[in-house]
Amino acid sequence: MPATRYYGRRRIAPFMGVVQVIEQEEGRAISVDGRRWQLQLLSLEALAEQVWGNLGPRDVRRRWFIYGSCESADEIERIPVNPLVGNPSQHPALPGLLDALAQRPELPFALQDHCEAWLCDTDGEPVALIDTALPEEDRSAVGDACWRSLPGMAGEFHTVSSYPAEYDLMPGQALEHLVRQLARAGRPRWFTRDLYPGGAALPELPWRMDWPMAAQQALFDDYTAHLAPCLLTLPYLARELRDRLEVSAVEQYEVVQAIYPLIPEVVDAERMEVALVKAQLARD
Repeated sequence: MPATRYYGRRRIAPFMGVVQVIEQEEGRAISVDGRRWQLQLLSLEALAEQVWGNLGPRDVRRRWFIYGSCESADEIERIPVNPLVGNPSQHPALPGLLDALAQRPELPFALQDHCEAWLCDTDGEPVALIDTALPEEDRSAVGDACWRSLPGMAGEFHTVSSYPAEYDLMPGQALEHLVRQLARAGRPRWFTRDLYPGGAALPELPWRMDWPMAAQQALFDDYTAHLAPCLLTLPYLARELRDRLEVSAVEQYEVVQAIYPLIPEVVDAERMEVALVKAQLARD
């Protein structure tokens, strides 16, 4: 079998939990829930970048394409691919990737994106996580250095905080406004998840946990509760914090059930089991 790497990495900007990756040189499988896997292969030939109207110079290189998706290696749902790719069923990397998928170790895989880019305040203290990287990946830049709170409009997020009304903003917009205000005089910095200069540990959550004003703290407390199921997929949470997140997460029992294979530790097994039963009853 080709050399295979199994690892997890965080879904950042906005934070949406942890993705599982099975990686080989010319094939990879990716899962956001630990059940369904998207199979990707590297094209055998160099392909030109798709641009509007085929105008201007186009980057030509080997490109990743989606072969299909599956829950097990012997039940693949194929999707149409660009004819330029050729016959993907004959791709030499496919058998090895399917073997690696069938022989995958227990989930969740160990988190490997230990390098973290944070927006920082004027004192250099981390405010919000904006990117992560594997140790061997390029860290010369951190994109446009912006932070997003939620995907899309995310109208389902509500808060008791008065902060959004003070600025006439939706709750998700208020989160981003607060981060910009606190970090506008600072600059993005890369850290590693152990100890950063100064000796204090990085925040356990992908944002700072203490805020100067009560309304700001209430806003982020509600945001943390809203994302509690996804936050439980982080492996480095202190037990006390994980317990608090479980209390919030079980109210969203369908989300808990959807990503349960990716939760590395459970504090109260009975509490979580009740949530899983509720999710099953709701589905039935």
